[in-house]
Amino acid sequence: MRLFDTHAHYDDPKFRNDFPGGTDEAIKKSREAGVERIICAGTRPETNLSTIELAKKYDLIYSAVGIHPSDIRFYGPEKDDILLSETEKLLNHPKVVAVGEIGLDYHYEGTDRDRQKYFFDSQMKIAEKYSLPVVIHDRDAHGDSFDIVRNNPKVSGVFHCYSGSTEMAKQLVGMGYFISFGGTVTFKNAKTVKEVAALVPDDMILIETDAPYLAPSPHRGEINFSGLLPLVVETLAQIRNVSPERIAELTFENAKRLFRIE
Repeated sequence: MRLFDTHAHYDDPKFRNDFPGGTDEAIKKSREAGVERIICAGTRPETNLSTIELAKKYDLIYSAVGIHPSDIRFYGPEKDDILLSETEKLLNHPKVVAVGEIGLDYHYEGTDRDRQKYFFDSQMKIAEKYSLPVVIHDRDAHGDSFDIVRNNPKVSGVFHCYSGSTEMAKQLVGMGYFISFGGTVTFKNAKTVKEVAALVPDDMILIETDAPYLAPSPHRGEINFSGLLPLVVETLAQIRNVSPERIAELTFENAKRLFRIE
């Protein structure tokens, strides 16, 4: 099977410090599992640069750059326009294929929701300017995430590690958004995620790891890496009553089309 991991964070210190053999070994084992392409997503200026460095080092890695909603807390509001400008400057790099990871995250108390929405909407407009897809993080913020997407109709992309409702998924697909599934679809209590996985059209489904996070069952709690992606494929195949090879083929071609990678 040829596999395309559409969302990972190989610049995370867990790979350097805790994965046996480090990042090189994680990539080696991923190749052995059939992974041929990986999108490494940045979350702030430092990680945007480190994802580009990884893309330079490994032929199978491509980069997405953006400001994650949870990472704006590291910077004062006076830096907002600078952060956006620094992100935009990276979009001309030949291995940068998307704006992301961007979006909204209302999970924790004290979140500055207005500032998160400003960054999300601003980066959607940057994506439109450069005709690039977006990689969207939506955690406990489904209504506001949907509103910002709807207010930027010329932009499309992917909702990574989808956690919304089946009805929202149907509407997003109708607006041209891909829906991506990772380790959570293998969890026993992920009823809604499995329902969404059953209904997403063949041409709008993607797979991911979000490595080093959200390792699929039976590896929950371990460091996730792209070599575990076949477990996600197998679960989706069971849910959709098709072969794992069919899921791998669909998601590989869909990812190539979204990120315009040959």
